[in-house]
Amino acid sequence: MNKKSTTKNNQDVYILPLASIRRVFIVFGIVSFLIVLLGGVFVTVSRMRQVTLSAYQNASAQISQRVNETIKLLTSLAALPEFYEPEVPWEEKVAKLDKINEYYGYMFICYVDQDIQVYTLGEEPASLASREHMQRLYTTKTNLVTDSFAAGADGVTLNYTIAVPLMKADEMVGSLFASIYFDETVSLLKDAASVNEAEAVLIGSKGQIMSSTNGLTYGSIYTDYLREASYVEISPDSLESMLLSREAGSFKSAEGLNPKLTYYGPVENTNWDILVSVDFLALFMSVLPILLLVTVLIAFAEIMLFIFVRKHIYNQKTIVEHLVTSIQKLEKKLYHDDVPESVDFEALLNMSSKGLHDGLTGVMTRSIFLAHAEKLLGNEQKLLVLCFVDLDNLKILNDTHGHQAGDIALRQIGSILRAYETKYEGAVGRYGGDEFILILRDIEDIEELKSILAELVKKLSFNISYSNQEIKISCSIGAGIWNQRDSLETLIANADKALYEIKRHDKGTYSLFNNGEEVYEES
Repeated sequence: MNKKSTTKNNQDVYILPLASIRRVFIVFGIVSFLIVLLGGVFVTVSRMRQVTLSAYQNASAQISQRVNETIKLLTSLAALPEFYEPEVPWEEKVAKLDKINEYYGYMFICYVDQDIQVYTLGEEPASLASREHMQRLYTTKTNLVTDSFAAGADGVTLNYTIAVPLMKADEMVGSLFASIYFDETVSLLKDAASVNEAEAVLIGSKGQIMSSTNGLTYGSIYTDYLREASYVEISPDSLESMLLSREAGSFKSAEGLNPKLTYYGPVENTNWDILVSVDFLALFMSVLPILLLVTVLIAFAEIMLFIFVRKHIYNQKTIVEHLVTSIQKLEKKLYHDDVPESVDFEALLNMSSKGLHDGLTGVMTRSIFLAHAEKLLGNEQKLLVLCFVDLDNLKILNDTHGHQAGDIALRQIGSILRAYETKYEGAVGRYGGDEFILILRDIEDIEELKSILAELVKKLSFNISYSNQEIKISCSIGAGIWNQRDSLETLIANADKALYEIKRHDKGTYSLFNNGEEVYEES
């Protein structure tokens, strides 16, 4: 039965701390995940403007470049006599244009004469006079870029036409035009926008959708889609006005709980506008793999740290079990009624000092003192006082004369306090670097206590010899009287208050705290 009980107690000593540590690690893991998640949100929000602007500039540049290089090509061809001279046969002009078209990869490049007749090898000339854009070209005699429109034999093929006039001596003698296939424009938008998880829309001169990367209906009015979203700092009507005025800018919107940022502006040398949008979720999903990798690495590091801590706890458990066993053996030897002649007193002394006493001063270690003090409070019925004893100016002593001088002073203080521990049936321990903690018992009244404290202060004022020098040593004492209702922690706190008061006003004397009254000093 005893063995089983002991085993259960040992398990309690181990399981409770480990369970607490496991909870800490779980909380730390959850907090780490939330921090990574919030970091991802912050990075995504920070990148939205940069990514959207970059995608807009890329898409706008791609479309503008295709239009501008077409205008440049047609303008160069229009400057050649072989194209603007009416005497040159149309067959020769068309044959050369076909070769140029094959090289540059347009849908087609065509020659149109003064009567707006378009020529194609192997086919009869066809009139384009009914085309509104051709009428505008021959009226204005300036370069023209059309919106997308249906053309071709099937009447459904969509293309964009870029046309330039053929001029001879300020007289328009015909024109050249190149058609860009509709799918090519869509491909340009996708290539420019998809790299940054963006969506792009190309809008014509009447606000109609000509191309998009997100499946918007061709020919529908884009402003109708604008009214389906909610906006920040701008209204749909104001936005529509800005788009119609062909201004450049940006706006923030949201579809449900998904924020979106859009940049927009006109395409050079056209009546088109281009809008590029990046929404938060799409951009966040692009950084999600990195966030997951960071989370996995943190989780792995946490698991490895937990394994290390658990191993350390196992080792400490073993040490504590050995210490408990040693103390139990010590108690049996100290309190056994019949001490046998075969007791190994040297082993007994080693067992009592190892791990239980401070190696420099010979007093109890802090943890052993606190455990012993609890027992003293539980058994005490008379006057009991707890004292904080602090070596004055230890740092100055160490800095001036070296740590060996400080060690000599601490060792002598420990010797003096051990004598008082024995005389007054108390306990003494080293609480910190230059602090000792002392319990005194078997005291009749307050007056005797004051006499003892005054005597102890004098004892703790002494000289040490070091490096052929006499060094003055003094200590301050803060004392608290136990009222049999307070806990050990309260008693220690009262003594600490008394020590603080004496350190604040003077050194080398004592201060007493009794029953919650103000601390007062004695010389």
